[in-house]
Amino acid sequence: MKLDLIIFTAALTLSVLSCRNQDKTTPESQLPPGYQDFADFYERFHQDSAYQMEHIIFPLEGLPQQADSALIAEGTFRWQKEGWRMQRGFDLASSSFEQQLIPVSEDLILEKITHKAGDLGMQRRFARLGEDWYLIYYADLNRMKEKKGINIEGGF
Repeated sequence: MKLDLIIFTAALTLSVLSCRNQDKTTPESQLPPGYQDFADFYERFHQDSAYQMEHIIFPLEGLPQQADSALIAEGTFRWQKEGWRMQRGFDLASSSFEQQLIPVSEDLILEKITHKAGDLGMQRRFARLGEDWYLIYYADLNRMKEKKGINIEGGF
């Protein structure tokens, strides 16, 4: 049973992060005016692996896929540069996921990607540091708190 769940969530993660962005829903359409620099960053971040690696603050705070309560309680998990998987955009229109880009401030954007059934989700946070945007937090695909899963909010 647990192996089936791991295989299922791994397949979902791969389908979400491996597909190319076909521009059905763009960052520009979800953000208030004035975030064109973020939209440009977001597009390049998902297309250029070298650019992506340069715009991640490692070790990166977050949660791995299928995080358990002990790991969450420790609060010490960090993504490392070694073994990082390139994250790509995806076509929301043809997936079973929904995306929200939420400007917390003019220098911090929260991205939530949730399964339409509401039981799985991932989260990323991007911050403008100086002149550039960076990925500063990544919670991989996990069961959501509402369905007796974990809280991937990480303080938000």
